[in-house]
Amino acid sequence: MRRVLLTLLLIACLTCAGCFAPDDTAIPDPVPQPPDSEFALNESVHPGDDFYAYVNDAWIAEHPIPADKPYYTTFTGMRDQVDNDLRTLLEDAAAAPESADRNVTLPGRFYRSGMDTGAIDREGLDGLSDLLAMIDAIDSRSDLTGTTVVLLKEGFDPVYYYWAGANPENSTVMVAALYQGGLGLPDRDYYFRDDTKSLEIQEAYRDHIARVLVLAGTSSEQAAADAETIYALEEALAAAHLTSEENRDLQMTTNIYTLAELEERYPAIGWETLAAIPGSGPVDTVHIYQPGYVERLNSLLATAPLDDWKVYLRYRLIDRASPYLSSSFEEEHFAFYQTALYGVPEMKPRWQRIVAAENEFLGDLVGQAYVARYVDPRTRDMVSGMFSAIRETFDTRIADLTWMSEPTKAAAREKLAAMGEKIAYPDRWTDYSGLNLSDSYMGNVRAARAHTFIHGPEGLEKIGGPVDRSIWFIPPQTVNAYYDPTRNEMVFPAGILQPPFFDPDRDPAFNYAALGWVIGHEMTHGFDDQGRQYDKDGNLRDWWTEEDAANFNNRTVLLVAEYDAFEVLPGLYVNGNLTLGENIADFGGLTIAYHAWKKVENGSADPAADRRFFLAAPHLWRANDREDLLRNQVLIDPHSPAKFRVNGVLFNIPEFYEAFPEIGPGDALYREVEERPVIW
Repeated sequence: MRRVLLTLLLIACLTCAGCFAPDDTAIPDPVPQPPDSEFALNESVHPGDDFYAYVNDAWIAEHPIPADKPYYTTFTGMRDQVDNDLRTLLEDAAAAPESADRNVTLPGRFYRSGMDTGAIDREGLDGLSDLLAMIDAIDSRSDLTGTTVVLLKEGFDPVYYYWAGANPENSTVMVAALYQGGLGLPDRDYYFRDDTKSLEIQEAYRDHIARVLVLAGTSSEQAAADAETIYALEEALAAAHLTSEENRDLQMTTNIYTLAELEERYPAIGWETLAAIPGSGPVDTVHIYQPGYVERLNSLLATAPLDDWKVYLRYRLIDRASPYLSSSFEEEHFAFYQTALYGVPEMKPRWQRIVAAENEFLGDLVGQAYVARYVDPRTRDMVSGMFSAIRETFDTRIADLTWMSEPTKAAAREKLAAMGEKIAYPDRWTDYSGLNLSDSYMGNVRAARAHTFIHGPEGLEKIGGPVDRSIWFIPPQTVNAYYDPTRNEMVFPAGILQPPFFDPDRDPAFNYAALGWVIGHEMTHGFDDQGRQYDKDGNLRDWWTEEDAANFNNRTVLLVAEYDAFEVLPGLYVNGNLTLGENIADFGGLTIAYHAWKKVENGSADPAADRRFFLAAPHLWRANDREDLLRNQVLIDPHSPAKFRVNGVLFNIPEFYEAFPEIGPGDALYREVEERPVIW
């Protein structure tokens, strides 16, 4: 449950004042554009009206959404390739003799158990029988509290998420952290919207609850009644959740309490039971992200009928376990969480579902084998050079800012210099020596989850100890990247350091427009509306002058307004406040990558070369999305849809207009100089 700034996106920074052409500058005659011929451009679309479509329409037409996916993107193709590589590794491991190295037999045994659908179907709910019996036996409030903690330890997180995280007020120390949970729908607002589509989803979810209960042996009549009870309890919890926008407010979500304070205020949660979980480090304080949710949960645990809680916990356990149970449960889970919510008609192949589970539960174990077989050992050094160029460019841009005072500039440059970078794979891997697996798939899922809960990157054993800055929170086979503000570091796994994002033999313009944009995006996250609130050591501390903070906020208002105006579907618009951090990072990321490329690889003023760079950049966000996916993304995702990650960025960059002189006033996306924000 990391609260780091995980991305599948980039953020670009705003350009310096003084770089824009005067309002009355005449548009020059178009210059020759020989590089355009190698791009499959949609000439029926004027680039100033929709640059994303101009560049990507041909690719989109050639890449329809597969029946087993909610979308198909550049990232999807990369992930599919990684999955194919992992399938080969895991099938080899599954065929290895038991006498082989334990690092081979463990992932092999997990894979075999997941692929044995006959055994899984025969086992049914037996793999959860002890937990179901515990729920049935609840006879007191203390039983209820104890059961929620046991389910938590087993990885089923019934009413909240709990892990070890860096103290945002003292980033050298690990503390316990607790985050709101308990819902089956994607977000609290799903319970309260009253538009037609939302009402349909609410009804579909109630039906889903009832079907899960029937599969578990409850009569249809009783299941329908229990579904109403469960939905009502979830709705009561949802009412106390912070909204997606509120959860971006670091001051609102940073609340450090002592254990004694929590026991006094919210005794029904069972803090002493939590603190006494075997294997946990000493719990003296807890970072509570949403105190209002804890207050509501405490009240419901103390007052709601025990029978209601028993029905709720039974359902939550089975529903969260459904992807690893017999085919009937797995199919029902898919029918709601993929088909009803996102319009996906078919499941992924069985092998790919097991690869995904293994990545989640045994990520580092699989990652070691992936790195050994598939990662070019030169990757780290080659990519490190791009990091250096982009960091140096960002430093220069900070030094040249006209809207920021010298004291804040100095602190910003210190933070940038201190920002860590992790490339390709960790130097130290998670230790799985205490993990034992069997022939039961559900048993293996539970064992792996329980092991991770204590010993994983955010495992409870780390509570009370120093922050370990060598830890990675995603395995190297991940096609993604992230910036962690409490560690002030960027992490780029090997999965994302491959074509089409990075190719050492390709034109540097493509590498900087793709991977360079991602690097710049993550780097800018340290200075977006959230990241800027952390200092160079990762502490939540205000290091800005009051005037500089006001200047920053005034500039982001332009970005919010720009994205608020983007219509994703009829009547559905991007939420500029929810997506602000990612939009800043996208904007800053491409701006910095462009100037780094110009400095390191293309110092000439050749507009044709610049045109090539800006034509390459939209390739990063090529996407075919189902409408249901887009609707859900707009409602809860801090990332803007792919189209607007391109159109929302390029039309704020002065050099883009210079490379495309055919774009000018009157075009749909043309932005007047005063409308273009200037941040980094």
